[in-house]
Amino acid sequence: MPNRPLSADTIHVSPDVWKQGVRALWRTTGSRVTKPRVRVLDAIMRYQTPFSAEQLCADLGQSISPPGRATVYRTIEQLSESGWLARIHTQTGEAGYVPSLPGHLHHLICTTCGVVIAFEGCVLDDLLVRLSSQTDFAIEGHLLQIYGRCATCK
Repeated sequence: MPNRPLSADTIHVSPDVWKQGVRALWRTTGSRVTKPRVRVLDAIMRYQTPFSAEQLCADLGQSISPPGRATVYRTIEQLSESGWLARIHTQTGEAGYVPSLPGHLHHLICTTCGVVIAFEGCVLDDLLVRLSSQTDFAIEGHLLQIYGRCATCK
């Protein structure tokens, strides 16, 4: 099989576009846009690196009129399932979340500063077809996270 060049386009998640997309999701699914949920969104957009649900709860707990723990966890779950949050696994095994856009994306994770860069373009498709055929395994999806140092840290 000939080697094809990797065509990867990095994705920048604009805070305004992200919040508008999440609000559109809530409207189409009949979810209410409440003040506590909006506080969760605003807090998420302040993170520069992956955050955990516990970290988000702790940070929101220090604000005036914090949203409840259940609201935080339900919002994270809904956004993760719909693709508006991506679950990131660090090299140490910790899991966190970053704002994302729905669709098939992969991530570059800086091992120095923790910045996450999303990109689209997947050259694994041919490999997955071959693996499925050779192993009689029904592949339903995959996750690709690449660790290294970003342009600033290298």
